[in-house]
Amino acid sequence: MEQLKAAVIGCGRMGAFTSESVLRYAPSCWFPLSHAEAINQHHRLRLVALCDLDSTNLRRAADHYNIHRCYTNGVELLEAEKPTLLGLATRTPGRSEIIQAAVGVGTHAIHAEKPLCNSFAELNKLRDIFQKDYIFVTWGAIRRFLGVYRQAVSLAESGLYGKLVEIRVNFGSGSLYWCHPHSIDLILFAASDRVIESVQARLGILENKNKRTLVENDPRIITATIYFDDGVIGHITQAQGADFVLCCEKAEIIVRSDGGIFELYSSKDDLYPTTSTLVIHDDEHPGGSLGPISQLVRCLEGDEDSIQANVMLKHSILDAQLIAFAMLQSHLEGSKPIGLQAVDPDIVIMGCTDGRYA
Repeated sequence: MEQLKAAVIGCGRMGAFTSESVLRYAPSCWFPLSHAEAINQHHRLRLVALCDLDSTNLRRAADHYNIHRCYTNGVELLEAEKPTLLGLATRTPGRSEIIQAAVGVGTHAIHAEKPLCNSFAELNKLRDIFQKDYIFVTWGAIRRFLGVYRQAVSLAESGLYGKLVEIRVNFGSGSLYWCHPHSIDLILFAASDRVIESVQARLGILENKNKRTLVENDPRIITATIYFDDGVIGHITQAQGADFVLCCEKAEIIVRSDGGIFELYSSKDDLYPTTSTLVIHDDEHPGGSLGPISQLVRCLEGDEDSIQANVMLKHSILDAQLIAFAMLQSHLEGSKPIGLQAVDPDIVIMGCTDGRYA
């Protein structure tokens, strides 16, 4: 069977080289993590071209992956190569324009890093693209594809421990753009098809001196809550641990340490709850970025279940970005709950920390 052409724009730690700290400490379910690694491990894909603004990064990646077609301009790569699948691992500024350019040359599958874009205006343009049924998109908030997180959500949905009442994500003192697209996506994954009623948040220091709704930095989330139509609440906290907690009526189902530990906190015979360790079945799902990229390939092959799953995922990606904007607006308005339909169209979050963009 003929392989599909793939390319990667952005050859840093997510595009081509997983960071040493992640390699050393992350659970095995996180690998292969970089876009190029995942593409190379999929039998239906052939990595044909790379792009990076930094010529040193580009040469290193080209040598490592034995790629001869290299570019320092993403649009030039797209026009010359017209890849079927694109890994997009740039910084956020300019990402939405590259997505639009990719679709324009006939690329139908895109795995983009998070967050999706910097402004409400960019999001609206991407919404039009995402609504096309022949465009398939995944993004760098990949926990929803990892086996242990899928196990946790399936167990919560099973009814064995009553209804889901609360979702908590503990990622420490994380920033809105760099860290918490992961948190928001996990909450939306656990919430499934529930309708979002409103978003409420308190953020750290904002650098928005030139315009109230234009934030230059990447503020910390001090606390944030997403309210759903059936009473389920999703919380983002500052607690340590990289933990995902699904609170049901009769138990808590917990993924700890970024997927390394799976626990059940429950009681028997009305005694105090105790913690038991559950078995993780990671081998049932592709690890790391291979999970979302595999879904994209199945969509390209016409698999109806995967196409429908991607339709739902595209909705979640758009909602997650809009929720980030709503969190900023809630903070600006004294932590008032904000409905997604009421987000200020002038909101822009640049997400810059010490000269580096998320």
